[in-house]
Amino acid sequence: MNIKSCLKMGLVVASVVLLASCSKHHGGAGTGFDDGDASAHGLGQFTRFAGQEPGESYTTQAPHNQRYLFSYDDSNLASKYMDSLSAQSEYLKSHPGAHVLLAGHTDERGSREYNVALGERRANTVADLMRREGVSRDQIRTVSYGKERPANFGHDESDHLQNRRVELTYESTR
Repeated sequence: MNIKSCLKMGLVVASVVLLASCSKHHGGAGTGFDDGDASAHGLGQFTRFAGQEPGESYTTQAPHNQRYLFSYDDSNLASKYMDSLSAQSEYLKSHPGAHVLLAGHTDERGSREYNVALGERRANTVADLMRREGVSRDQIRTVSYGKERPANFGHDESDHLQNRRVELTYESTR
């Protein structure tokens, strides 16, 4: 086999491997969804429900991980998420051993420092609303990733919208 044939064969093999690895990851950067970070009792799934925008994942089922989207440069939670947030809060109040992580995220625009602060404000907004509904402070942990963990790697407004989010993830459902 000559060098040209070897190079062609290498490219074919690399292409097959790349395609195979892409097919194992449902969702991915192009959709704004992934199969979730598996957490307590398989609740790591972020599932889009009927009538939701791409990137959203919220329901009134509890316990169920949620993904709430935010407007540009805003940390106010949209009213359409309140029923979902109330359902998760009710679950947490009736299950004192259950714990959630609220992770704030932003799109790629702005400095790292600004985006970490904005992600923190978003996570704290959700935490404050849950505490107002009676959830114990000990059941909620907040973190801000700013723009460091995008749900979607694109650069247009629909991609940015999917990255401006708070992910509510159940860490424990005891």
